[in-house]
Amino acid sequence: MVSRMKKNVEKEKYVEAWLHGLSERTKTNYRKEFERWLSFLKMSPSEQIEKRLKDLTSQNLNERSFIEQKFREYKQHLEETTELSAMSVKTMLRTVASFFSRNGLPLALKRGDWESTKQNRVIQTFKLSRDDVKTLYAHASLRDRALLLVLYQSGFSEIDVSELRIEDLKGIWEMPTTEHLFIQKAREKTNQIQATCISYEALHDIRAMLEERGKPSEGYLFVSQTKDKGEMLDVRRINEVVKTLALKAFGEEKAKEFKTKALRSAYNSALLRANVSPQELKDVMLGHKRLGARGSYSFDNETIIEAYKKAFEHLTINGVQTREDLKKLTLEFREKTSNLAEEIAELRQHNKTLEAILEKKLGFKLSELYQEPEPKQ
Repeated sequence: MVSRMKKNVEKEKYVEAWLHGLSERTKTNYRKEFERWLSFLKMSPSEQIEKRLKDLTSQNLNERSFIEQKFREYKQHLEETTELSAMSVKTMLRTVASFFSRNGLPLALKRGDWESTKQNRVIQTFKLSRDDVKTLYAHASLRDRALLLVLYQSGFSEIDVSELRIEDLKGIWEMPTTEHLFIQKAREKTNQIQATCISYEALHDIRAMLEERGKPSEGYLFVSQTKDKGEMLDVRRINEVVKTLALKAFGEEKAKEFKTKALRSAYNSALLRANVSPQELKDVMLGHKRLGARGSYSFDNETIIEAYKKAFEHLTINGVQTREDLKKLTLEFREKTSNLAEEIAELRQHNKTLEAILEKKLGFKLSELYQEPEPKQ
């Protein structure tokens, strides 16, 4: 029965109504999580909705709260038979509640229905410092340097970075090399607009990366260089790239704790250190949903850029400045080398002229002075 439901669940009208309008990522997560509920309840989605409609008209309180009771039993089942964390259990419950709510039959739940009885473990999160990012950067190739800086300095998630296109970075070849590029994009996860900047440090490496690819004017910004060469660098591959950098930079033990999400968390920390306010501005720069009246206000490019400049002081790894200094030193060295070569050429010519004058006065060539005398017979 369960396998039949899994096979046909997508075609059910109540499932289609539930998932309609959601992002692809949310749909994928909901489908996967919903299978657990189907396996537990052993009722198809249509059977659940039809029973819910019938139960709500019943005078029997047990019947009226049938789904709510199963919801609580499901929570207990997840806690006792799985290794899911308290937060993951809550995520599974959210999926069930969403199914009924988006079909117009919200469950009558209380706060306690969501609270897990599991003990929450103390979680040691990976604290990513600027020096850590510098170390990661030092081990990266040109493309991976650009990828790392965009993830770290824009606040975009892996899925949003994977979808970035060259066309999204308008004017990068004309704008000054010390300016940040304003960009806004609807987050795939929440469909909320995120307004942020691509830093001038990241743009420096992006330009170099695109020049290496022949300066294309369209297509995905980050593409695969090995398997499926030229295709979009998907989320899985992005995580693999960053994980490989972490292994090289930190070693196997420390790299185990590292997750790509730490880069977005570091961006959030930079906004906090820069005291970016009000909260709705910070929400926009992270792509978070703005609650209540906050959602009614918008911010122009200049406001975002000014706030970003403050945060960037806590994000910069001085990559561009170092390269610019090196470039300047290289140019100065080449210029001095060229000047010395010219001076040497002039001195040689001057010596030849003096030699010619002296030989004319002496009546013989100076080179004869250095010839070996012929041996006596």
